[in-house]
Amino acid sequence: MLAYHLEIYLHDLMYYASRELGRMYISERYIHNYALTYALGLAHSSYHDQVQVPKYQEELEGLNEAGIYVTPAKPVNITTSTHTFKFADTRYQVKMEQSSVNIPTFGRIREINPESQYEAFVFSSTQLELPKWIRLGKWMSKSEVKTKAVDITEGNKPFTTHHPLNGLDLPIQAQLYDLINMPPVSLVDNARFEGEFYSLNLGDKESKVFPKGLRYIF
Repeated sequence: MLAYHLEIYLHDLMYYASRELGRMYISERYIHNYALTYALGLAHSSYHDQVQVPKYQEELEGLNEAGIYVTPAKPVNITTSTHTFKFADTRYQVKMEQSSVNIPTFGRIREINPESQYEAFVFSSTQLELPKWIRLGKWMSKSEVKTKAVDITEGNKPFTTHHPLNGLDLPIQAQLYDLINMPPVSLVDNARFEGEFYSLNLGDKESKVFPKGLRYIF
């Protein structure tokens, strides 16, 4: 098994519709592993879909067969900004009469600022050539990816993963964790496990530990 450490740097404002609180639309601090998998070009979906129903299993199942898995991206150093948007209410009527009122529709949106930094990891059974530039979020924000192959070792004992993971994709049950509630599947962080794991050497005596056997589960 090979492992890659990804450092992601935003060059534009990034927005995901993670949460909606009335007229407030909030981008969560994390990037979901589904979104990152598509952004890296490892999975593809149709540009136009009349049904508007996700096809995660159909589009991600091939990565399980190829032995490829992408973790969610964790914020390393990020800032956010909040903006107000407004657009006019357009009305269509059977009679050709002009509406006598113009009701504005408005809301507030929280985005992740440029120069924010994330980190993520990719596991693969074969060598990968990952892109240097990707697009993220609703605005297709330009983002730079710095990829580094890291040494990986195996172990089997109780351990804690200090990196967010998709709650569905866990090969073994987490004994304790912090829940990050976000669509389409909630993430878990600081999860405690007992079993087989991969230890990734990031240099400077820093390492990250992940459960062995992570895969997309639907």
